[in-house]
Amino acid sequence: MKSRERRSQFQIQPRYLEDKEWETVALQEGLFYEAIEMFSPPVLGNEHLTEDCLRWYMAGGRTLSVHGAFIDVNPASSDMAVRSQARRRCQESCHIAAKVGAKNIVFHSSCATFLRGVYLDSWAGVCAEYYQELAQKSGLRIWIENSQDIDAVPLMELMKRISSPQIGVCLDLGHAHYSHLSIEQWFDCLGDRIGYLHLSDNNGVWDEHLPLGEGNIDWEKADRCWRAADRVMPITIEVGNLEDLQSSIRFLKENGYFGMDS
Repeated sequence: MKSRERRSQFQIQPRYLEDKEWETVALQEGLFYEAIEMFSPPVLGNEHLTEDCLRWYMAGGRTLSVHGAFIDVNPASSDMAVRSQARRRCQESCHIAAKVGAKNIVFHSSCATFLRGVYLDSWAGVCAEYYQELAQKSGLRIWIENSQDIDAVPLMELMKRISSPQIGVCLDLGHAHYSHLSIEQWFDCLGDRIGYLHLSDNNGVWDEHLPLGEGNIDWEKADRCWRAADRVMPITIEVGNLEDLQSSIRFLKENGYFGMDS
């Protein structure tokens, strides 16, 4: 199925310092924005650049989503000072999302990779309570992304504790590819809680953020999993420069993956 409705959900992560070039591609291809720059270098920590960048996103009217603060952010940390700072960053992220008119915000899963048992139970319970409160206060849809997760267990445990329809999973297919599970298993484990995708390629070892088709992800299988889910969802192409973006768009169009037709 290659409907206009599905096609309209594609997003990119533009670079403010090359704003006109990214905007040109977005307009030509009918793409929207997932803003991430306010929380990553070189904008992060530069007050002047942050304000300029924010104004650009506000003026453009193309921002459907914001990738929230993600560097060392754990809102369920057992260190209360760390937890307080992390929650402040999450709240700042939601404030920025509201300013730019976004409806979605993505946060990384922050569960320690190899800890389970009591640690996982505590993390999932504290995060569930916090994200539900944050979703209610902000009015945003919150998506939790598999980040350093080696399998789907932490996100499954988190989602078991969440009743709010405003909260779901952003499945990053690049991250899934070098985990202990196949992409198909991630879809099977998380099922209808998956409502958002991040796309980038790699060779199954680390997070290279290659253009689509230049790593060894089986995109045909990934596309089948997405089609079987049969849901309209935001899909962000996560590559770092315009050349890689244009290469990824060509790859998607040539294969008709994820509903992007020519």
